[in-house]
Amino acid sequence: MTNEEEIVARIGSIFEDTLSMSAPAPDLDIIDAALLDSLTLVSLLFAIEQEFGMEIPLDSLEIDDFRTLQSIAKMIASAGVSS
Repeated sequence: MTNEEEIVARIGSIFEDTLSMSAPAPDLDIIDAALLDSLTLVSLLFAIEQEFGMEIPLDSLEIDDFRTLQSIAKMIASAGVSS
């Protein structure tokens, strides 16, 4: 399992444990599928910050980074966070 695949699995766990919903497929557009509303997005951001020990500055937040679990994992990996 690659680092990015491990990050995707951890994000999937956030969906199940924190957001109380089944983890979507890694390539499903979670915004188009209406899985995220504004409150859920904030909860997801907070859970990611806690899980990966990082801070996601709101002024540099790109919504496209949160379209799929894969894109979230790429954003986390590019921030230099390891699994």
